[in-house]
Amino acid sequence: MKRHIAFFNVPGLGHLTPTLPVVAELVRRGHRVSHPVARQYADLVARTGARAVPYASPLPDEAPAPVVDGDVLAGVPLKYLREGMLALECGERALAADRPDLIVYDTTMFAAGRLLARKWGLPAVRTFPTLAANEHFSLDRLVPEELVPVDPRHPALAEFFTTLVGLFARHGMASVDVGRFLTETEETNIVLLPREIQIKGETFDDRFVFTGPCISARSFETEWEAPDDGKPLVLISLGTSAHTGPEFFRRCARAFAGVPWNVVMTLGGRVDPVSVGPLPPNVTAHPWVPHPAVLRHASAFVTQGGMGSAMEALYCGTPMVVVASTPEQEVNARRLAELGVARRQESAATGEALRDAVLALAADPATAARVRRMSDVVRGAGGAARAADAVEARL
Repeated sequence: MKRHIAFFNVPGLGHLTPTLPVVAELVRRGHRVSHPVARQYADLVARTGARAVPYASPLPDEAPAPVVDGDVLAGVPLKYLREGMLALECGERALAADRPDLIVYDTTMFAAGRLLARKWGLPAVRTFPTLAANEHFSLDRLVPEELVPVDPRHPALAEFFTTLVGLFARHGMASVDVGRFLTETEETNIVLLPREIQIKGETFDDRFVFTGPCISARSFETEWEAPDDGKPLVLISLGTSAHTGPEFFRRCARAFAGVPWNVVMTLGGRVDPVSVGPLPPNVTAHPWVPHPAVLRHASAFVTQGGMGSAMEALYCGTPMVVVASTPEQEVNARRLAELGVARRQESAATGEALRDAVLALAADPATAARVRRMSDVVRGAGGAARAADAVEARL
């Protein structure tokens, strides 16, 4: 039976992009999908065949913090709560007369997906675009304990709980246990990476479906053409959300000048290509190019370490040099290095240090063998088809 499914996702490409192939697969199978989404990304959702329901969100245009400290981390739950409230208002208004049979929501969008599912008595599926959480492992516990301390009495955290309690009251759910609501595990949780990459993956039970990345043929579509000179290629990118200026890319361009490699840099929309300055003949800079299209030709990838970028690299069999800029990315970097498919570098590393790390990585046969094995694991995890199966099973 074909059903109506609603998706809620935070307006960040690292969260939204990995689930769009799942949306497209469900549409292909004949289901109706409604997707409240920040107006900036409505076209991306519409291309899947889903009904995009746009709302006004400030989040995609918000500049990232230059330094992720305890104050910044303390404000993250409140930021996502407020975003979820915007999506909730939009979704409830659009879906009230056409209620879905199931709600799929990103783990950051609990205030929209989980609340609306509970209010309307619907089944729900939670998605994790990065490392999943259970009682044995959680980024929310690991980061403040080991990387960036957060004061549990921080005013932003107090405002988060006050705002959440008020939200429950307005929706007739004043009796909800806040602690249980925040820590509850859905009957089905889709994790967009293989179990082999998940920290303490053996402790996650059958409620967690590790599908690996959901990469579609469209991910490779671009007007970019690979050089045909036979030289190795490195992709350099800090993603779309890193706080960075042109200097990082200038350092890399200078370091690779005269090296017999092709260098492709994607600047992410926050850096004007002109500001990077004149480039050596073997270096090109682009606002953006779909990474899989480049990675399938690349011998190495310099990345900020977002899990979506890492999954694309492993899918394409490309080893990584990780330059983390947030605590979550640092956790990812440590895990990828532990698995032997990446090397870590500090964000302040010189261009020469990054270049040397790339050259050493690409020349290491042991790393190449580990990356090939992990690529087989990533490609064999099931992807969008397995994720869609899990959604249908929950229905």
